[in-house]
Amino acid sequence: MEHYWLWLILGALLILSEFFLTGIVAVFFGVGAILVGILTAIGLIDSLPAQITVFSVLSIAALMFARERIKVWFRGKVSDRWDGDKDLLYSRGERAEVSRDFVDGVGQVRLSGVDWKAESDDPGLVKGDTVWISGNRGIILLVAAQRPVAAEAAQD
Repeated sequence: MEHYWLWLILGALLILSEFFLTGIVAVFFGVGAILVGILTAIGLIDSLPAQITVFSVLSIAALMFARERIKVWFRGKVSDRWDGDKDLLYSRGERAEVSRDFVDGVGQVRLSGVDWKAESDDPGLVKGDTVWISGNRGIILLVAAQRPVAAEAAQD
């Protein structure tokens, strides 16, 4: 079997593996392998060290310069509404909706179309209830059933 067939098969397998790995990394190495296979088939490179060098350079360059641009095509959409990137610190006083019942003070709320883990001292919060963001601990929102006084004054 000719060397270029090995590169073409390797490239196809790497690109197909992206369906299972979904890290948007293997596809760049697959493209690099296919390009090396084509360059080898038309006779531009022939020695194995040159093939490996070209493969490495093409794959890493594509990964470094194209991954971030291509990655945005594969991001899921969680909401039809975009409110911009919100810092959790600035979410205090905002209204959210309970998306999973609270059990032992822990549940889930939806803020700006995204579900967040949440904690509350208020008993009996169930799906569909309105809550107010009172703070956060890391990426866990702290919520309350009553609107914070400071938020009422700021919105008047």
